[in-house]
Amino acid sequence: MVGAAILSASTLLVKLLGLLFSIPLANFISAEGMSYFYGAYDIFTIFLMLSTAGLPIAVSRMVSTAYATGRRREADLVFSVAFWLFFSLGLLGCLVMLFGSKQIAQLQGKPGAANTIVALAPTAFFIAVMSSLRGYFQGRSNMVPTAVSQVIEAVSKVAIGVGLAAYIIRQYDSDAWAAVGAIVGVSISAALGAVYLVGYKIHQRRKDRALPQEEQPLTPRRELLLSLVRFAVPITLGACFLSVLDFVDSAVLMDRMKTVAGFTQDQADWYSGVLGHARKFFDLPGAFVIPISTSLLPVLSGAIAAGDKRSVERTASISMRMTLLISIPASVGMSIFAGPVCQLLLFNRPEVAQGAARLLQVLALAIAFNSTLYTTNAILQSFGRTTRPVVDMAVGGVLKIVISFFLTGIPEINVMGSAVSTVVSYFVIMLLNISAVRKSLPRMDRLMAMAGPVLLASALMGGASWAVYQGLILVLPERVAVLPAIAAAVAVYAVCVVLFRAVSYEEVVMLPKGEAIARLLRMQKPKPEERRAEAGQSTLPVRTEQTNPAAQSVRRDRSRGPRHMAEGRISWTRSTKARHMKR
Repeated sequence: MVGAAILSASTLLVKLLGLLFSIPLANFISAEGMSYFYGAYDIFTIFLMLSTAGLPIAVSRMVSTAYATGRRREADLVFSVAFWLFFSLGLLGCLVMLFGSKQIAQLQGKPGAANTIVALAPTAFFIAVMSSLRGYFQGRSNMVPTAVSQVIEAVSKVAIGVGLAAYIIRQYDSDAWAAVGAIVGVSISAALGAVYLVGYKIHQRRKDRALPQEEQPLTPRRELLLSLVRFAVPITLGACFLSVLDFVDSAVLMDRMKTVAGFTQDQADWYSGVLGHARKFFDLPGAFVIPISTSLLPVLSGAIAAGDKRSVERTASISMRMTLLISIPASVGMSIFAGPVCQLLLFNRPEVAQGAARLLQVLALAIAFNSTLYTTNAILQSFGRTTRPVVDMAVGGVLKIVISFFLTGIPEINVMGSAVSTVVSYFVIMLLNISAVRKSLPRMDRLMAMAGPVLLASALMGGASWAVYQGLILVLPERVAVLPAIAAAVAVYAVCVVLFRAVSYEEVVMLPKGEAIARLLRMQKPKPEERRAEAGQSTLPVRTEQTNPAAQSVRRDRSRGPRHMAEGRISWTRSTKARHMKR
């Protein structure tokens, strides 16, 4: 939970800075120009998933397993193999984007996006390098380098990307080239993040040299490479599948709207840009959920390697509960306030805001399904079941493309078909994943038992915050009134979560400053008897021990030193054995 909290804080900051990056662009670049931007950004999202939730997972699992079994030198060897593998893959991706930009843009149905794809090409290389470094540090349960590099990327992206785009608009009044300037900022920010991580690794290597070197034999590089590829390929496919799915869906959307629905290229670009805005807002709750799955996998893998079944079940249950606590109210809130949120963020383009709000209202329903997907993927990957998430997402992906293909060709539905297909596909993938998790962890807490109190708290939160919003719009503009309404929603939800016992005291205190949070929410520390009852243990041993003379002797001898304690345990064991023999 500490690792998740560190990543959550940094990712939340990154998402907020991402808003400062995309919102100004959306307000001074036309929807057609933003369509070119999102065309390149869809590719960037694929590389971003590789950098934060794809390839690093494979490295972090192998590194954490090596550390759990006391093989630190092998963990360093895993990193060395991964670094050169990712270096080669990143260089290949960069060259493909440089020399195949026109073909990729044509495949997307956006010929004007070719220049933005060229500007994005260096990002492929830098993100691949960061993937190996982030995976290594996450495997050591050190989330700080990942968090700091993400913040460096986000800050520099805002400063350079927005600055270049604004300069181009002011000097040349070109929306297409302004989108290119924004993407150049993305590439430069990735380079700065990679430089920081390389510097941190050099510093870490110097510190590790002072540690004693173990004498265990190392696994050959060839064997490590095969293990890494065998584990990384399905995880990489799983992490990138949703982003690739959006890429394919965008291509299908553009083709169907132009060839069947009868829209022109400019009209299709406008609708694609509006959908891009809605998806951007839809992705915001992932700032809290993806870090849970990122920090869950190395911890869970270490517990599985150590054979600690109780820790595995408890860790998985807590992670799933935290995911639901975040994602369900996010779904409810984003759906209720889709209109005013879009008006607030797209204040300079009311028509675009209105179109994005309609799409976001539908997409918001999938936030909980999508979030649960990340956590269940991490649980399955921890058990080495790396192909199952890919199979499940392939089933949902085919369903999404089929539904989108038919709906987007209807002029009255057009781009809404993509939103509907997204909700259906994520729901199906979630059900398939949960079914697979139950087979690996049959004793894990039931999903509906965890979700029930959260659903009730979210429903009350939605009703209360909507009532506050309706009262505020009598005196405030709608896009301003949504801010205090959201603050009221947070307060109501926090109270309801405690009242309905959707989260326990132990789970809250595991968070940084958790005891202070528990006191603020007036949560009471459970008594030992209640704690045993919640864990499914009997409270009888406490009373039995008091009436057992041998056990009392053990307690009396504790003050007399370890030898007497050991003798007490032995005498208790012998007396128990004698009673059983008499029976």
